[in-house]
Order: sequence, then structure tokens, then C-alpha cells
Amino acid sequence: MKKFVNLTRIRFKISFLLILFLVSVCSGAIFLKNGVEISRDDIDDVIMNNFIAESDSPFPIQFFYSTNCGSCRDAREYLLSFQRKNPSVAVEFRNLVSNEENRGLLNQYKNQFNGIKVSYPLVFIGDFGITGSSDIIHVTDFIVKEYQNR
Repeated sequence: MKKFVNLTRIRFKISFLLILFLVSVCSGAIFLKNGVEISRDDIDDVIMNNFIAESDSPFPIQFFYSTNCGSCRDAREYLLSFQRKNPSVAVEFRNLVSNEENRGLLNQYKNQFNGIKVSYPLVFIGDFGITGSSDIIHVTDFIVKEYQNR
């Protein structure tokens, strides 16, 4: 039994370290599909000047996170609340720990966003990417409403 517990712990630690190397934690950023990072203040200009591409649909929102990340928990709680308040907007929750399919999907998004270096928590809404719980909490609703008003 001890061997099994030790092997499980070792696998968990290796998976966690792998995630840390693949996707780092950061304070936050907002960026566009062309790879350009923008500030919160620039979102209005980007949308008003129609710099964003005409996506088929920006939804569902893609949320990538790690269960071992405190900032991710804050963003996850916000998005769960957001989803309850906005039932017409789907949010797909994609845990990166021990889920190869979600890590593969994250790599596809990174390629679509010009191979930018991203960190978690991470949200993709149409032509926008948002990292960090503070930026996710403060701009997700605004970006969604702008897409809905287009």
C-alpha cells in the first residue's frame, strides 16, 4: 500500500512540475489574436475601432486553470458566478493538471494567438486572451457585452 501511495504522490508532483514548466503563473495581461498585448484602457479603442476580427462566435469562453493555483481559484469562482448571471454565455472549464487533452487545446490556442507566451489562469474570448485573476475578473463581462452588442 505504501508503494502505491508513494507512486501516486510522485506522479502528482511530476505532473504539477510539468504544468509549472509549461505554463507559468503571472500577474495578468490582456492580448489580441495578433499577439499584441493591450491595457484595460485600450479595450474600448480596440472594439470601437473594430481592430478585432469578425469571429464566427466568441463563445464558449475557454477557461484554462490549475487546481493547484490560488489565483486560478479566484478566477474560477468569478466565472462560475458570471455563468449563473449570464446563462446564455457558455464557459468551458479546462483543468490543465493531469489532462493531456486540455494541454493540447491550450497549445492550439497559443498557436492561434501567434505563439504568445501565456500563463494561467487564462481565458480566451473570441479575439481576446486574458491572463491573471484580476484582469479576468475585471474585463470578462465588458468584453462579452461588447461582443453581444456587435
